[in-house]
Amino acid sequence: MQDRYAGDVGDFGKYGLLNWLCAGDGNGRPVLSLGVLWYRFTGAEPNAPNDGRHVSYLEAPRCREFRPCAPGLWERMREVVRGERSITAVEASGALPEGAACYAEPLRFERRESRADREAKRRGWLEAGRRVVADAELVFLDPDNGFEPRRVGPHHLRGPKYAYYGDLEWHVAARQSLVVYHHLARNNTHEEQISDRLGVLRARFGNVRDIFAVRYRRGAARAYFVLPAPERAALLKDRTRSLLASEWGRREHFDRRIYE
Repeated sequence: MQDRYAGDVGDFGKYGLLNWLCAGDGNGRPVLSLGVLWYRFTGAEPNAPNDGRHVSYLEAPRCREFRPCAPGLWERMREVVRGERSITAVEASGALPEGAACYAEPLRFERRESRADREAKRRGWLEAGRRVVADAELVFLDPDNGFEPRRVGPHHLRGPKYAYYGDLEWHVAARQSLVVYHHLARNNTHEEQISDRLGVLRARFGNVRDIFAVRYRRGAARAYFVLPAPERAALLKDRTRSLLASEWGRREHFDRRIYE
């Protein structure tokens, strides 16, 4: 996650999903506490022409396609975009479920650092973040680009842009449910990419049942992978189905299917 993206159309879908997964429904099903590891990236890189500019959903006429999905959230995102766009502004806006525990320290490597130094820095960053979200029932990992690629290791200069499968192990062992952001590339179809990642996750975390994903279609296409704790698996899948049957799915902001 980078500050310049705060409040864009991707953020709107992201917080819509998290609020839906965490909210109670009045029928005795629980509110889930949320923890967020922002994977805040502050490294230098050229600005792509459209980076952070996907905010037309806050203006007429496009707002009519988005605001009905979550009017309160839409208003909060408009205030974030009108102000100083940042992760801090998002946290202060009320866009996240009440009481969310967030870790927003940046992770950044310098060219002069050795591999050992970078590995130690990343390990310390992860440990600090885990302490912050230790009591959360649902933890959201928000890497800038998503899951690890084949040719960029965790110690690479661009490693802070990714969540590595090893990053998830502590949370799975702690029986926390996980939601992980992943940016979808253009090399294969989105369906193939999601299927491939689901296969890797199932092979890596064979003790986690009912791993699934949803795809958000607006702005840069992205998927959210859900690794539920055993006691939350049915609840999280049911809440996801409810989201996809709502305005979010009817207006095709999210695919109207769960990827399994």
